[in-house]
Amino acid sequence: MHMFDESFFVALAFATVIAAFLYLKLPQRLLAALDAKSAEIANELDEARRLREEAEALLADYETRRKSAEQQAEEIVTEARETAQRLAEEARVSMQAQLERRTQQAENKIARAEEQLVGEVRAAVTRLAVDAAAHLIETGMSAQQANTLIEQNISELKDRLQ
Repeated sequence: MHMFDESFFVALAFATVIAAFLYLKLPQRLLAALDAKSAEIANELDEARRLREEAEALLADYETRRKSAEQQAEEIVTEARETAQRLAEEARVSMQAQLERRTQQAENKIARAEEQLVGEVRAAVTRLAVDAAAHLIETGMSAQQANTLIEQNISELKDRLQ
């Protein structure tokens, strides 16, 4: 009875389990499941690689757009500065021209007022000379006395006007 000892039963159980595995085609199923899982992982890696390439392309596109936007912003700022400088120069030139026009107008007004005043003074001197001559004729003054008086009054008038 020693022939069927424990190691025999262990070997028989092992052989039965191996036979059951082979009968149920467990190794093929296991290999098929591993192959399917390997294919699924390969597909996921391909998808991840494709997504990474898309992300890199999108990043490069956004980087290009960002650089372009920065360049456009810089151009806009430069153009705005140039426009502001040009407008400031135009305003300065316009103000200078307006100041010169107003100065010229003021000088013309002063000249007209001066001419009018000179005319009024001449008219007053003429009236004074006529009145003095009339007074001299009425009082009977000699021509020499009259000329002396007229010249004296004219020189006094010049001193008063200055």
